[in-house]
Amino acid sequence: MTALGAKFHQLIVRQNWLWWLVGLALALRLFHLGAWSFWHDEALTILLAQKPIADLVAITAADVHPPLYFLLVKLFLLLGQSEFIVRLPSVLSSVGAILMVYLIGRDLFDEKVGLTSAFMMTLSPIQLFYAQEARMYTLLLLLTGFCGWAFSRALRDNHPRRWGVFVLAAMLASYTAYFSFPVFLAMGLYLLWVDRRRERLLFFGLSMGLVAVLYLPWLSVFFSQTRSVLASYWIETPHLLSLLTTLSGFFVGVSLPAFWVAVALVVTLFVVFAILNNARHALMNGSDHRQALLWLLLWMLVPLLGTYLVSLVRPIFQLRTVLTASLPLYLLVGWGLIHVPRPRLNQALFAPVLAVMGISLVNYYFNPAYAKPPWDEAAAYIREHAQADEVTLHPSEGSYLPFWVYNPAMEQILLPGDPKIARDNAPSQAIVAAVTAPKQELALATQGHDQVWLVLGLDQAIDYQLAQKDYFDNHYRLLEETQMGGVYILKYATDK
Repeated sequence: MTALGAKFHQLIVRQNWLWWLVGLALALRLFHLGAWSFWHDEALTILLAQKPIADLVAITAADVHPPLYFLLVKLFLLLGQSEFIVRLPSVLSSVGAILMVYLIGRDLFDEKVGLTSAFMMTLSPIQLFYAQEARMYTLLLLLTGFCGWAFSRALRDNHPRRWGVFVLAAMLASYTAYFSFPVFLAMGLYLLWVDRRRERLLFFGLSMGLVAVLYLPWLSVFFSQTRSVLASYWIETPHLLSLLTTLSGFFVGVSLPAFWVAVALVVTLFVVFAILNNARHALMNGSDHRQALLWLLLWMLVPLLGTYLVSLVRPIFQLRTVLTASLPLYLLVGWGLIHVPRPRLNQALFAPVLAVMGISLVNYYFNPAYAKPPWDEAAAYIREHAQADEVTLHPSEGSYLPFWVYNPAMEQILLPGDPKIARDNAPSQAIVAAVTAPKQELALATQGHDQVWLVLGLDQAIDYQLAQKDYFDNHYRLLEETQMGGVYILKYATDK
């Protein structure tokens, strides 16, 4: 075989590996895609996307997210409103994000690192979790990955066309979620601290300036939403351990019992810190990969540490709010499994992580303990058994929003709810009222109804919902009680 023929053969083999990986990623993300019912946040996505575009944008402005993802879902609703269709944008975005990780790894290091990093992301349970959820997080990963790839290529030759692609990616990411902003900060720090080439810094500044101009229509909304979050938000102040459990969560997800969570934390941190130590040695010894490693470290640490520090003042730190840091982490670990003096040691350390990822995947797909509540079944039960003049009451948004999606023709009423949640999550309260109907006091909600249904989903505000059940038991006559997968359906006569 000639040298040219050998290179062509190697190219074909590499591309085959990539497409096998894409096929695996797509298969894992489509498997059981429609098996679970919509939950609170997904139902909110659908109710928003059903609105006319002008109303959708206006209502989104009262929430804490930009509108791009909801506009994308609106397009998919033209194909139907099944769980499979509504979640499909997240699936496709997740597969696209995997391709971005491959491209970045290939460009920064080589083909092996790109494939290894993409393989980790393909199997990551947390990536599968968000790929099968009708929310904006995988679209954010796709677009910040696109930003990272465009940024790396623009730095290579500083061509205006490359920076134009970066502007497009950055604008789309900015209109998807504010969690993209720390990635832009990491890019600026990299240029100021590591790259230091003035012409690159100038082009980056001009590019971000253009992004800011394109963002002007939404800028006042961003400031308004920021004030709302600063005034009232429900997330608790994170502990220092949250940083470590987040790093572990990027690999093993959230579908593990307590014992395996502890095991996952230990084995994951062994790998991460071993590879960070390898990176430290590579930086001290002037490795050819120095700039690539520093860029990935900044990309990972700025979202993690920046969001953590902000959360000490106003808590916003959650695994999903720093999910953009997962991409550079996979790339760093991919580098550490290939390009270190003793790669077999790191590979041996990573083997237990891979095993725990497998356990988490099995739990995610097949263990009922980690399944979403069956709101579709609960809604169908009431739809089949309720009379025309009966109303369904909800003390929590957790059941109220899915029922609006699954039983749109039936009257659903949200009771005032837990005052602590109402106080700590004002933006959510406003948007729920905008896409459904205002809350009603119990006396008004039951007026004119001889029989009512009460739905409890004990996944949030548990004490408050149980207190509401006690009130109903003491003031009304219980006619029927049914339980399915953690959802409690009770029918009362109001003539007690």
